[in-house]
Amino acid sequence: MMSLELATAHAGSGALAERHVTVARDALKRLNVELDSLARMSQADDRLAPRVRPTALGPILREVKRDWQGFAEVCGVTLAFEVAAVEVCTDPDMLKTILRNLIGNAVKYSARDSRVTVTARVMKSFVVVDVADDGGGIAEEKLERIFDAFDRGDRSDADGLGLGLHIVRQTARLLSHPIAVRSIEGEGSIFSVALPLAAPAGHGANA
Repeated sequence: MMSLELATAHAGSGALAERHVTVARDALKRLNVELDSLARMSQADDRLAPRVRPTALGPILREVKRDWQGFAEVCGVTLAFEVAAVEVCTDPDMLKTILRNLIGNAVKYSARDSRVTVTARVMKSFVVVDVADDGGGIAEEKLERIFDAFDRGDRSDADGLGLGLHIVRQTARLLSHPIAVRSIEGEGSIFSVALPLAAPAGHGANA
């Protein structure tokens, strides 16, 4: 895994090595969550029924930011969030799964000194969360299969098993949250998820 390689590369760097080991440990936890999510997706019973309720979007985005902040810093990637003060109708745990995977993917595929930006746009009765990166982008002919299990966009150096976007698609289908992707090869990608608005929009605030 990329995070473990970063940790071992700085094994003799004191505090920096400790930081990398912490990031690697977090990566193992995320991998376990990824596998648990995939296992749940394989179950065709009531345990997968979403528990949809009005949910504040800001705290969820801030939690996901904390999940990825350390890894992003080690990778030299800036995470920038614009958190809308709105409530959406969703299952908060399932939404975290979607956002955690979208943001994690953006960080993993970004070059050092690049930026991943997460914004929320209020559009009539929906809030659209965009996860944008200025990485290498995705070739048009590959866009149709990027949500397939174990597809890693021809990248062998990425963290994880290539299950993240597959989990995103399956979870979004359960929630009826539309997913979209726009990408220009060599310029970057934007992954979006549309969430039903539960309350009138407020003002945005930086995370």
